[in-house]
Amino acid sequence: MSGAGIIAAEALPGFLLGLVGVIVAAPLVAAAVVGLGGFARSPRTPAGIGLAVSLVSTALLAWAVSGADGVPYEFGERLGGGSLVHLDGITAALMPTVALIELAILLVAPRRFLDRAATGRLLHGAAATFALFATAHPLVLVVLWIVTALPTWISTRGTPGGRPAARVFAIVMLAALACMAVGTLCMLADPPWERGCGLVGNSGGWLVAIAVLMRKGIVPFHSWYPALFSGAPLSTALAATMPQVAAYTAVRLLMGHADHGAGVGAELVVLSQLALVTAAYGAALALVQRDLRGLIGTLAMSQSALVLAGLAGHVPMEINGAFCVWISSGLALTGIGLVAWALESRAGPLVLTTPQGRFTDAPAMAAFFLLFGLAAIGLPGTLSFVADDLIVSGSLDEQLHAGLLVIVSTVLSGIAVVRGWFFVFGGPVAIDGPRHLMLRRERVALTALFVPLVVLGLWPAPLVRSLERAAAQLLGVPVPGAPLPAPEARGVSREDAPPYKPRAEARGLRVEAEPVSRAAWSARSSATRCPVAPAPGLLAQDAPRRKPEA
Repeated sequence: MSGAGIIAAEALPGFLLGLVGVIVAAPLVAAAVVGLGGFARSPRTPAGIGLAVSLVSTALLAWAVSGADGVPYEFGERLGGGSLVHLDGITAALMPTVALIELAILLVAPRRFLDRAATGRLLHGAAATFALFATAHPLVLVVLWIVTALPTWISTRGTPGGRPAARVFAIVMLAALACMAVGTLCMLADPPWERGCGLVGNSGGWLVAIAVLMRKGIVPFHSWYPALFSGAPLSTALAATMPQVAAYTAVRLLMGHADHGAGVGAELVVLSQLALVTAAYGAALALVQRDLRGLIGTLAMSQSALVLAGLAGHVPMEINGAFCVWISSGLALTGIGLVAWALESRAGPLVLTTPQGRFTDAPAMAAFFLLFGLAAIGLPGTLSFVADDLIVSGSLDEQLHAGLLVIVSTVLSGIAVVRGWFFVFGGPVAIDGPRHLMLRRERVALTALFVPLVVLGLWPAPLVRSLERAAAQLLGVPVPGAPLPAPEARGVSREDAPPYKPRAEARGLRVEAEPVSRAAWSARSSATRCPVAPAPGLLAQDAPRRKPEA
């Protein structure tokens, strides 16, 4: 049973707001304990407790939001179409993923990399990431972009040999933050999601798109991505890239609540095409890497680009696939990176020029590396298999080249993963070599990352339904077979609630009573010559460009 069905309707909003407060505050309290000198010999203990509290709270949040039928909960000041606290199916699915990734990084981190300063940076970055995923307020997003980038730069700069990577990261992030800040202000001054938008609003949308390009590591701004994995601690690189804060920003600022033409800005369509190129290019680069860190960095760049490529989808199924790739790639690539970090801390740098023969030395690590590698490229029975099926099936109908590029990037990534496994764990075995056994905390962390991939791969229906409702809410289209949201779910009595209307009709736009088939919708879209196509049942002149006020 969903949380909305157990908790009283009038108490649910307060319960959700309290959970968000706990999720953000728990890492900050743990960081304060560590900073004040508590548990000086083992800062991992209070940090683990804080992140575990956040993980449990995010699970409760997902359970409570699961009964909302795609209707978001909004709290606080609203500006530019986004509220200070915004909770929907996307938040409910992504926040537990981020919490699990942060906790796994903390558990696997070698002791010499986890001093008080490093632990504090990890906790502050986690709290800022949680806060970012809980908001849709444009100005708050700008501030949190700055806050989430600072720990990464500080940690990379303080790593021996990491100053070149820190310099590249700083240059790209400063440019991205400048574009993000100026673009957001332009969009607020001249909202492009309203009729009559002028040059200022359109320019702001493109500046935000450029910022997303830079922060996501999309071609031609991709150089910092492999450099970060090569020059920074893997904990820093994974914590900075796996949550994908730029993709979340694109969802909130470049997507609206109408169908694909009106709901997805032209900027996001261009980003998706560049992301497809990046996905294939990153997978091809992974084939020729000469060390394991470079392999993980280019694989992460490729998988991250697939998420952005799917966000410009024409149907909820394709966007649903992008969200599933978001979750599956984050868990799988974090697992690969943590296995590599654990082995590297014992055996030194791992090259891919000659076989290392580490299978006999570290059989458990070899098994986890292979399982996570296969789970990242669509192994049947894992979430990535479901994600790839959704994103390919959704894109092939409308964009044949997009589906083919997704398939090409998946195939190349699979070859790169198997090649990397054979170079690290295959080859001649050193008879007198040391044994690299896994610690209990490492086994717990890696198992916790892998179990959701299998469980959601074998039983994907609840996640897929929740994300389908969220995608339909973004696009402003009804989900076939989904019940209408109950007034009690928002704290309104059924007697006082107004008649339910779709998003478009609630904005005063005309909606057809009869559903529109995909064939009819495709014909209508191709017949209209406007830059953005209307939602099903909307006239072209009535459809807003992007993200109208709810």
